[in-house]
Amino acid sequence: QVRYDGELAVHPRVAYLALNYVDRFLSKGQLPFERKPWAPRLLAISCLSIAAKMQRVDAISMDYIQRDEEFMFDAVTIQRMERVVLGALEWRARSVTPLAFLGFFLSACFPPPRHLALLDAVKERAVDLLLRAQPEVKMAEFSPSVVAASALLAAAGEIAVAHLPAFQAAVAACPFVNSLRECGEVMAAVCGVVGVSLGPAASAETPVTVLGHGHYRSASSESDRTVGSAANVADAKKRCM
Repeated sequence: QVRYDGELAVHPRVAYLALNYVDRFLSKGQLPFERKPWAPRLLAISCLSIAAKMQRVDAISMDYIQRDEEFMFDAVTIQRMERVVLGALEWRARSVTPLAFLGFFLSACFPPPRHLALLDAVKERAVDLLLRAQPEVKMAEFSPSVVAASALLAAAGEIAVAHLPAFQAAVAACPFVNSLRECGEVMAAVCGVVGVSLGPAASAETPVTVLGHGHYRSASSESDRTVGSAANVADAKKRCM
């Protein structure tokens, strides 16, 4: 079973990126040794190791991660599997994830007063929602920026209720508001949170239009350029949950 486990105490970026690698690897074909009960665990551990290296965080103890298992993979075996994974990914290990957009939306759209403690709480809750929702196959249909905005809206609906209307208004100006609605519904269903409804877009002239106007890139081009956005959602169903 490959899933996020908060008890591992790994950085959220590492956990999200590792799950991204698992999805992409499985979308390429069958898992080697797939009939072996230990194959999914070896894949998960190897992807965690790669993600930690890519994020340049403190080394993850492979012994600690495997502490409750009947047997442990040695470093050589893990490194061999890392090479198999990277080969399948064509060594494209850099991915843009929704986590990269959280700071932007908070700085561009969250209304004042912006108390640091409140922003941190909203962001922390959004990160938790992102990690919980990522294994859902349908999440692969949305661009990273849309997923990030949906998570922040859901988090604000729980933690920053007084700020929510103004925050919603800024995000609702996005030209891809329909995608936001759909993504929010999926996230609400997966994470068991209250869905946040978005009203009609108030204006297109807000910072949130980074999601769609020519100043940056469109949602479709973002999905195309983002390594790990599932081109074929049917393939993503091969993930181990």
